[in-house]
Amino acid sequence: MEEMNIITLTDSETMEKVELEIVEDLTIDGEHYVILSPLDEEEEAYVYKVIGEGATASYEMVEDEAEFDKVVAEYDKIFEEEMRK
Repeated sequence: MEEMNIITLTDSETMEKVELEIVEDLTIDGEHYVILSPLDEEEEAYVYKVIGEGATASYEMVEDEAEFDKVVAEYDKIFEEEMRK
């Protein structure tokens, strides 16, 4: 069984803590992104830009459509390559 990589984020508005699985970790054009999925939702995922490193890193949801599409396209490319193996 594959080990899940889980992070806990705190919603800045509600202060609610949410556990998310890191589906993919990507670096595109020098920017660091992660694709995160709620533990209770298999079909739902979100794209976040990682700002900073280590314990001080923060996660900012990608809302720009072009940036979002760029990350999803890279993820799709990686996924397709993995499926061919």
